[in-house]
Amino acid sequence: MTFKNKVIAGFGAALAILILGAALSYRSMTQSDVDRQWLTHTQVTMEQLDSVLTNMLDIETGERGYVLTGETMYLSPYNNGLQGVRQSLKDLRELTVDNAAQRQAGDLLEPMILERLEIAKDQIELRKHSGVTAGIASVRTGVAKDSMDQIRDQISEMKREERRLLILRTERAAQSSKRTKIEFVCGEVLAIAFLCLAGIVVGKETGHRRRAADQIRTFSAELELRVAERTSELSERAKDLARSNSELQQFAYVASHDLQEPLRMVASFTQLLAQRYGPQLDNDAREFINYAVDGATRMQTLISDLLNYSRVGTQGSHFVPIDCEEVFKKVLEGLQFQTEETGATIEKDILPMVTGDPTQIGQLFQNLLSNALKFRGVEPPRIKISAERNGMVWKISFHDNGIGIKPEHADRIFVIFQRLHTKSEFPGTGIGLAICKKIVERHGGTIWVEPTAGPGTTFCFTIAAAANVNTKGEVKNELRVATRAY
Repeated sequence: MTFKNKVIAGFGAALAILILGAALSYRSMTQSDVDRQWLTHTQVTMEQLDSVLTNMLDIETGERGYVLTGETMYLSPYNNGLQGVRQSLKDLRELTVDNAAQRQAGDLLEPMILERLEIAKDQIELRKHSGVTAGIASVRTGVAKDSMDQIRDQISEMKREERRLLILRTERAAQSSKRTKIEFVCGEVLAIAFLCLAGIVVGKETGHRRRAADQIRTFSAELELRVAERTSELSERAKDLARSNSELQQFAYVASHDLQEPLRMVASFTQLLAQRYGPQLDNDAREFINYAVDGATRMQTLISDLLNYSRVGTQGSHFVPIDCEEVFKKVLEGLQFQTEETGATIEKDILPMVTGDPTQIGQLFQNLLSNALKFRGVEPPRIKISAERNGMVWKISFHDNGIGIKPEHADRIFVIFQRLHTKSEFPGTGIGLAICKKIVERHGGTIWVEPTAGPGTTFCFTIAAAANVNTKGEVKNELRVATRAY
């Protein structure tokens, strides 16, 4: 047998064993994946059972709090529990569709829950219309407690079944993993044996290949040296860039301060001149003084806005999980006067948890909401804020019924100091939307104007969803879909 044939035979046998081992390993790994999926399925089912019970306890807490006190704030956990338990029951039905026993148990659980919800509704209505005495008497009958005990027992029974399945599926997954390891090791040992045999034959003819390998190693060493030098160069450039950014930030602060001080002096002394010598001046002189004061004031505002624009990327806080609901409430409180003055109506979806800088997200909401209030038409402003989940990001939209924006100006409005109207028509410096764009881009998102069929404007931006729920573990983005009006 020639050398070529020996090499082909040895490597061919090793390749066949590797393919066989790979096929067996793939089959075992596929089974392991299936087993792990079933383990996950069982755990998720148990979590949904816990979620059903938690929501029912929230309903019971809200119901009893309202019956005892008559305070409507106790209806908040009651309403949240109603929404949550419906979603949990829906998810539970989908999770148990493969298990006839659990499906039957779920069919028994659902009417129990509906019965308990009806009892809660009746007791709340009784307390609302007949007073605390009637409400407490209804609670003391124990009907609600008996119904809740039945629900707990049924959920416990379903969880016992899921725990039994969890143990069974865990053992099956362990056996599958063990079999995968055995098949993989055996295949690798056989393949290595044939490869060693082929290597012995090949070793006699590998002198020239060794020399080629030496050349490759030399080339690799040179390449690594060049990469190291290039990496060092890039590191130095990064340090230079960081120093440059720091110096630029210091320059912006000093420049803004040094520029604003003489402007304040110009405005102050010009106003003092008008007050002291105003009666001696003619109308033209007084008008010129007003122009000077107005120009100095506008220049101060422009410098301040420019400084705020430059600080978006240099003085932002670290990104953290943010509840946009809380941020929006604070923004709405700050704009309460403008909202009441314009007679605005604001309707919005419940806003999600996102990841970002809380201060800058608040500034983003304030700028967009202020624009909707400022650029209004004849009718009072009607503003709708929507939130839509798309994978790992949220798309948040601000729609208003204002004067609108022509399509040809859709990109121009995000450029710094670009205005579509004179300051006599609408006040401002034309930097608000530029700051919005910079904030969104710092958060890895995009902002744009979406075409609308009717009057008004729709601003949309994307932002990353929060990686985790809040510190109490109470909020899940997937469930925040209700709509709230102010």
